[in-house]
Amino acid sequence: MAEPTRRGPYAKGIAKRQQLLEEALAAYAGSNSAGPSLKAIAKRAGLSERGLLHYFPARDELFVAILAERDAADRATFDPDGPIDDLAAVAAHSAETPGLVRLFLEMTAAAPDPGHAAHGFFTRRYRHLREILTGKFRRSAATPPPAAPAGITPEFAARILIAASDGLQAQWLLDPEIDLEGDLSRLAQVLRTAVSR
Repeated sequence: MAEPTRRGPYAKGIAKRQQLLEEALAAYAGSNSAGPSLKAIAKRAGLSERGLLHYFPARDELFVAILAERDAADRATFDPDGPIDDLAAVAAHSAETPGLVRLFLEMTAAAPDPGHAAHGFFTRRYRHLREILTGKFRRSAATPPPAAPAGITPEFAARILIAASDGLQAQWLLDPEIDLEGDLSRLAQVLRTAVSR
């Protein structure tokens, strides 16, 4: 049975909220690493700050909704069944909007607090992303391994290990069952092997 079509003020509110999120992403795309102010986002949407926040329960709810909208846009370029290298394209796309990267990091830092708006979003996001990437790695393991990639320098290995440590700590705070020490130890071994080739 088809779900009834929503009409009236409720449907208009949903449409307006979607428009606000699209305007917010556009504002972030045109901003520097500090990101746009709420006032700038509201102005793009033709609203006051108060009018903007009318569509979201709280300021942090707006920020989480912006990140969720960004993820939805990224899914268009990230094929869950495609090669693992797709992740680099998503990261490259993120680098085009440094303000969103900063917002992401700020919300990640706040996410371990179960009462924060970002908690549920990041818990689900990391779980879902781990499932997708696990599938990608399983499929890639079924094919013959490629030659060792060029550019696995000690400096590269150091950057990757630091990034993994920072990211794993954030995930561990959201899901304490993650083997933080074991994961980092195994990654260090893989990187050490790759560097020594």
